[in-house]
Amino acid sequence: MDRKLFLKGSIGAGFCCCAAALGIGRTPAADAGKPGDAVLKPSAAGGLSADLHARMLPASETPDWAKVEKAERWIRSLIDNMEALLDEETRTRLLKACGRSCYLNAFGVMDQRTPSAEDVEAFLANLEKAGFKVERGAGAVTVHFGWAAKQNPMGLSMKEGYCMCPLVEREVQGLSGTYCNCSAGYVQEIFERSTGRSVTSVEVLESVKRGGKDCRFKVTLPAS
Repeated sequence: MDRKLFLKGSIGAGFCCCAAALGIGRTPAADAGKPGDAVLKPSAAGGLSADLHARMLPASETPDWAKVEKAERWIRSLIDNMEALLDEETRTRLLKACGRSCYLNAFGVMDQRTPSAEDVEAFLANLEKAGFKVERGAGAVTVHFGWAAKQNPMGLSMKEGYCMCPLVEREVQGLSGTYCNCSAGYVQEIFERSTGRSVTSVEVLESVKRGGKDCRFKVTLPAS
């Protein structure tokens, strides 16, 4: 229920009872000759006593589940509007930038040390050991990267169909697969930090939000 409508209805239905119990709205004349009855002076909160107003504030806060649902609806609306107003290249670049910002917010900025050739080779070798396909060419390296068997920050497994993104880990009805370009930007930041090279491209091959069983990316970067 909308919070404003809830408060409006609650105040409208219960204000008379509260007023009768607390003495709000009484005039000094009405209280004359009644020793012990305190006259509550109207506060800045529209005539409510300071105590009642203070207790209403936390009671009117939106519960967490409602915040999550509203955030999911807002994200879906944002993507829908981006698809209606922006060309594909622009919305892809925008979402990739959001993904990189997500990584920065989680892990901070990159340090000044540039990975050595040995560091890069160790990084690629570890990816191969983990089961990812690494293709080394004369001018470029291509990595088929994914989140298979991983868990999102809340511990929900992708094998069970949950998204890696904690903002939309649940099944958000109607959310366009365009949103997955955010993860492409996240992956790009991982590879650029680990190799010290500017990634040429990150292509989303498959994603849970697009009906897949995994989120897989094709990452291309310079050979050196």
